[in-house]
Amino acid sequence: MALWGNNDSKGSGGTVTLNYATGEVVGSGTSFGQVGAAAIGDVIRFGIRGGGGTYFGDAVIVGIASTTSLSIASTAGLSGAAIASTAFYISELPKYTVLDSSYSNANDSAPSITTLTVTGTATTNANIGTSIIPVVPPSELIAGDFVVNNANNLVISTVGTINITLGSTISVGIATGDILTFKRNVAGYDKQVYSISTSSEYLPAAYGGFAHQGWVGVTTYIDCHGNFRVKTETLVAMSGITTGTDGILYPTPV
Repeated sequence: MALWGNNDSKGSGGTVTLNYATGEVVGSGTSFGQVGAAAIGDVIRFGIRGGGGTYFGDAVIVGIASTTSLSIASTAGLSGAAIASTAFYISELPKYTVLDSSYSNANDSAPSITTLTVTGTATTNANIGTSIIPVVPPSELIAGDFVVNNANNLVISTVGTINITLGSTISVGIATGDILTFKRNVAGYDKQVYSISTSSEYLPAAYGGFAHQGWVGVTTYIDCHGNFRVKTETLVAMSGITTGTDGILYPTPV
């Protein structure tokens, strides 16, 4: 059995429901095992990628009982959320990635902002319209964090030794002794395998392009400063790869 193929756009009409305990996938309106559809050794990709849909992850097909029933080898590449009457994709992507824990959808997360456990105390007054707050910053504080006090919720651009400088001015005055709360972006994370054809449509400039056509792993995340980051890894460089509407196409950021 080949470790990968060149088709990321196999027939995937209908919907599927997964039994996590048994690994059985029951389809409705599906054509498993038929020419151009799901075959043993292919990867089934559960859910809808982008456009507000939910994507659950990937699994390798190890058995096909009928056009509406197949079985998967493992649920390790899935998010763990219930999969019922959902759309799916069938792909010949490198199947070894399904058991690579870094690609598992269980690791995916959306970016969020969390409150730090450290606080600060204003050492003198800071009037409306200023962008500098006199405070001895906690050692954990970094540029890109947020300071919160009353109606102020502003990003910190510089952390000094006796004050912090903000990216904009405060709208409510801060008095000596006021407690300042700090927040930080928590990085979102997303890592998927994509098929990249020779068409520029699948080489989006926003991702810096790719060195090769073929199967490419793409990681997107948000760093602690709120910057969107992208890492790419060419898994299989190849030409003649088939892409299309039955594949998840180019990356969708976290």
